[in-house]
Amino acid sequence: MIRLLRVDGRLVHGMVAVTWVGELKPNVLVVANDAAANDCFHTMTLKLAKPANVDMYVWTLKKAVDRMNNSEKYKKKKILMIVGTIADAEYMVDHCPEIQHVNIGPEVDDTQGRITEGKKEISSGVWCSQEQFAMLQRMHEKGVEVFAQITPQMPAVSFSEFAKKFEE
Repeated sequence: MIRLLRVDGRLVHGMVAVTWVGELKPNVLVVANDAAANDCFHTMTLKLAKPANVDMYVWTLKKAVDRMNNSEKYKKKKILMIVGTIADAEYMVDHCPEIQHVNIGPEVDDTQGRITEGKKEISSGVWCSQEQFAMLQRMHEKGVEVFAQITPQMPAVSFSEFAKKFEE
């Protein structure tokens, strides 16, 4: 069962490995990211951040959908899934009906780091463009809980709260 789908441009790093895994206590950490899954060096570096006592897989989006929908093995596990972008989150929500909670963390650009230009801050350190907001709205309209939160210790900002910033 997918407990949480998190958008985080850095995929797996200390904050995910320590705080999110510590809070959710998953058995499995799934990174659904085409670029990482198709680059053995990137996969290896992600696995260096893997917390103890948690299985970790780095799969393409398509493979993650296949495994989540067609394998009884994963239906019995507590899964934290990480994707790099809001677009990838929407893809997963569209193809995995079991996903009920989407946490928006910071996205990053491979060349420039965190990009804020042309975006609105929806939570401390989390920025979103109008196009990305439309994706989040579609997920929300499907009944998925969408919220922004950097760490479990910080307050979560609900979709209805940050949607007000796009009503202007």
